[in-house]
Amino acid sequence: MLYIHVGQIERECIRTIDPYFNRNKSKDWFNRDDVKRIIKNIDLSVAVKDEYIESPVFGGMSPTKLSTGCKAVILMAVLEKPYIYATKCGDNCVTDILEIASKKDVHITLHHIMQFPESGFEAVMAESEKKICTFGGFVDEYYRIRDNF
Repeated sequence: MLYIHVGQIERECIRTIDPYFNRNKSKDWFNRDDVKRIIKNIDLSVAVKDEYIESPVFGGMSPTKLSTGCKAVILMAVLEKPYIYATKCGDNCVTDILEIASKKDVHITLHHIMQFPESGFEAVMAESEKKICTFGGFVDEYYRIRDNF
C-alpha cells in the first residue's frame, strides 16, 4: 500500500536521495529485474550488468548519474521499509511507485501535487488515514490536510 504524507517531514524519511543512494547502493541491485525496469522506464537507460548502465544521453555510466527520481524509486524497491521524500520524483515515476506499492508498504512525503492516474490506484493519506483511489480524491485530501499545517 502507498502511504502519502503531506505535512512535516518525519525524521525517518530519506530526504537527501542522491547522497543516500550513492553511499548505500549495491551492485546486486542493478541485476534485479525490477530495478532494470525502473531504470528503463524513468531514465530510458539500460542496466547492463552490476553498476554499468547504458544511457542514450551519457553513453556508459555509473548509477550515480541516474536521475534523483530514478534513485528514489530504486530505493523504494530495494529497501525493506521505504520512506522516501518523493517530492524529488517527477511524474514519470508514478507508474513505478504504484507498482512497488502494490506489492509492499511504501511511505512517501509529497509537497507537490503528483500526477497520479485519474482512477484505478489505492493509497492512504497518512495524516488523515483516508483511503484514496482517484486523482481528484488525492488533490482534495492533499489540500485539506495542508491547510491544517
